[in-house]
Amino acid sequence: MKKSVIVLLLLLAGCAKPPGEIAAAAIATDPYLQRNCDSLVAERADKRAALEQLSEHQEETAKRDAAWMAIVHVPVASMSRGDKEAEISRLKGHLRAIDEAMRAKGCS
Repeated sequence: MKKSVIVLLLLLAGCAKPPGEIAAAAIATDPYLQRNCDSLVAERADKRAALEQLSEHQEETAKRDAAWMAIVHVPVASMSRGDKEAEISRLKGHLRAIDEAMRAKGCS
């Protein structure tokens, strides 16, 4: 009985999502409106680099989860802290807020 419950919980945990399927978190634009264009450009470059790195990691995690699900029906990669969905969502939200602030300020 306990084993069945554990297996069910593991299956419900789900696999890691590919980075393209992760939605951006809601991040306020206001703090970015206080910054100048040069600062926003630099911040956007830093966030994009971080997002690219995490996206590569997430893509590998999603592939490993798919493989493990085919073999043992357990998303092992996600369960071993490989899932970076929350961090990717936050970075996407920050990038969206930065882009909105840049448009509002007329940055190139």
